[in-house]
Amino acid sequence: MMSNMSVADENSLNPPGAERVAARALVLSAVSCRGLIEKDAHEPGAEVLRQNVIRWLNDIGIASELESIEITLLSTPLGKLDRKAEMDATWQSESTVVLAWALRHASLPPFNVECDPNKIADAIGFLDDPKGTPLHNPRLRASEEIEIWADTYLTLHWRLRQFSWDPRPMDFVSYVSACEWGPLRLDHVEILDRDLAIDGIRLDKLEYSAFRNALSITQERHKAFNWLLGFEALYSEVTTDT
Repeated sequence: MMSNMSVADENSLNPPGAERVAARALVLSAVSCRGLIEKDAHEPGAEVLRQNVIRWLNDIGIASELESIEITLLSTPLGKLDRKAEMDATWQSESTVVLAWALRHASLPPFNVECDPNKIADAIGFLDDPKGTPLHNPRLRASEEIEIWADTYLTLHWRLRQFSWDPRPMDFVSYVSACEWGPLRLDHVEILDRDLAIDGIRLDKLEYSAFRNALSITQERHKAFNWLLGFEALYSEVTTDT
C-alpha cells in the first residue's frame, strides 16, 4: 500500500523494527519533555531534570538513537532555547503518541485533539528502567493497521493543508474517489456536506484556532507515520509532502 509514493519507491521502503521504534519513542518523549520544561527554567529542579533525562537515555542504552539536533537541544541549559526550538520540541509529543500507539502502549487520539504528554510519557515508562519501557519485549501493530492510519493521516493532512491555501468548502468525497496520486481514504474521517468535518462542524465553519491546531497535530503525526512506513532512516529527514 502506498502513501504518496510510486510503486518503485514503495518497494525501497525499509520500515524500522520494533526495537528501533521503541528507542525512537523514548527519544521523542525526552525531546518533548525538554521543550515543555523550558518555561520552568527558574523552577527548582528543572535543570536537574534536564540532566537526569540525558543520563537516563545513556543508562538505558539508546543514546545512539539521538540525532545531532536532538543532542544539541537536550544539551542546552534551561532558559537558553529560542522560541522556535522550544515549540518544535514540545510538538514532538504528537509524534510520540503515534509511536506509542504503534507499540500497543497507547490509543490514538482524534486528529484534532492534542495528546496529554504526561500520560504518554507514563505509558512508555519515561525515566523508568528498560523493563518498564517498550524496550522490554517491544511489539508493533500489524503493518496493515499502520498503513491504514498512515493513509488516513495523509488524507487529513492533504485536506487541511489545501484548506490553508484555499479556505473554501470542496467536494472532498469526489476528490478522494478520483485521486490517482496517493491512497486517500475516508473510512476513519468525519464528512459533512461532502467535505471534512470536525465534531459536526464543516472545515470552513471552524474557528481559525481550531483549524490551525488540527493542522499542527496532523502534520506531526503524519511525519511519525511516514517514518514507521520507512520513508527515511533518520527521523529528521522524513517529509510530509502532500
